[in-house]
Amino acid sequence: MFVPKENNDNFNVDEILNSHNPYKYVINETLKDVFERRLVELKMTKTDVRKILNIGLSTLNGLLNGTQKLVDFSNLIKIATFLQLPKEQIILLYINSLEKNQPVEIVTADKVKFIKENFDLAALKQVGFIKSVTDFEEIEKRIIAAFGLKSIFNYQNPSDDVAFSAGIIQPKNDKNRKIWIKAAKDAFKEIDNPYPYNRKALLDFFPEIRWHSTNVDLGLINIIRTLYKFGITVFYQPGFPSLHLRGATLNINHKPCIVLTDYKGFYPTLWFALLHELHHVIFDWEDIKFNRYHISDEEEQRLPVVERENAANHFAREYLFSMEKLKKIRPHLNNTDFVRQFAKVNEVHPSFIYVFHAKDVGEDDRMGWPRATRHNPKDEFNKLIKLIENPWENRISTKEHIKSIKHILYI
Repeated sequence: MFVPKENNDNFNVDEILNSHNPYKYVINETLKDVFERRLVELKMTKTDVRKILNIGLSTLNGLLNGTQKLVDFSNLIKIATFLQLPKEQIILLYINSLEKNQPVEIVTADKVKFIKENFDLAALKQVGFIKSVTDFEEIEKRIIAAFGLKSIFNYQNPSDDVAFSAGIIQPKNDKNRKIWIKAAKDAFKEIDNPYPYNRKALLDFFPEIRWHSTNVDLGLINIIRTLYKFGITVFYQPGFPSLHLRGATLNINHKPCIVLTDYKGFYPTLWFALLHELHHVIFDWEDIKFNRYHISDEEEQRLPVVERENAANHFAREYLFSMEKLKKIRPHLNNTDFVRQFAKVNEVHPSFIYVFHAKDVGEDDRMGWPRATRHNPKDEFNKLIKLIENPWENRISTKEHIKSIKHILYI
């Protein structure tokens, strides 16, 4: 019977790993391979050896399989004695087992530099996408998983060709804008709308859009489904607190793609953003096609862009609920039943009246925004968003997300 020798020598792991390796022939073998071969030679079972070495079965399996989290090196000494191999060779065999069963990718300095250059880590932490701005191994994993990359170096920022802006001024939050656009573009490519863009169908359908807002649960979903068949893909994506984005219109495969975001947290603002972007699709599509995408950004200050944005804002506002209509209803804002009936006649959800009033009068009516908040269909709105969003804090890959919502929106 095999009896292990006493061996109280200490391991110096750093010395072993840093020294010249005289055991290159074990490079393709693991501790488990050698151990099992030794069992066959001695005609013994693992249980027999475990009892002789006085090592628990789970511990022994963990060492052999490379899954043991905490290692008592005295157990490796026992195994070295049983195998009649030098301690240094046992260490190398054990490392082979670790590498085979727990592959570790080192976050190199180049990766850290790349991540810092392309991502605003503070903003990603703020939205819950990452938990730490210094755990680069976890950051790398999150980015790779979310964008479906094989390597962090496969991440590519979108082009800087923005409609109407010609790159005169760099936006303040350029990294965040780019990751937001990149995520949206990836989603549109995954959706891959098969229908051609039909401008005439959009214009014919336009008069029907507004009344869908009265149905908080399904109205927006029905609009997205209909526009999809006109070759216009609409996608919801949460924004960043540091960005003042309402939406964007992108050119993907020569078709309009609209990305919306919940900028203010009010139900009407999502519809306003949709109509704003549809205005760009109808009137500015040729420019957007040439420049690849247009962003509706409240920080924009260039005169030509501001003029186009103002035109789109005016269009969306007048279409949804005009200033003339608001002037008529304003004296009755405290009469909830009257407002509800007036909204019904004008084919909008009542919250539109309160939000547009608050925006128009600003600080002149201190009850404006509190009243708008009270009449905002928050629960139904949140339920809608939860159904269609891919939140930054619990983000899954774009491929998985589109698969989960395609039967709801893109049919």
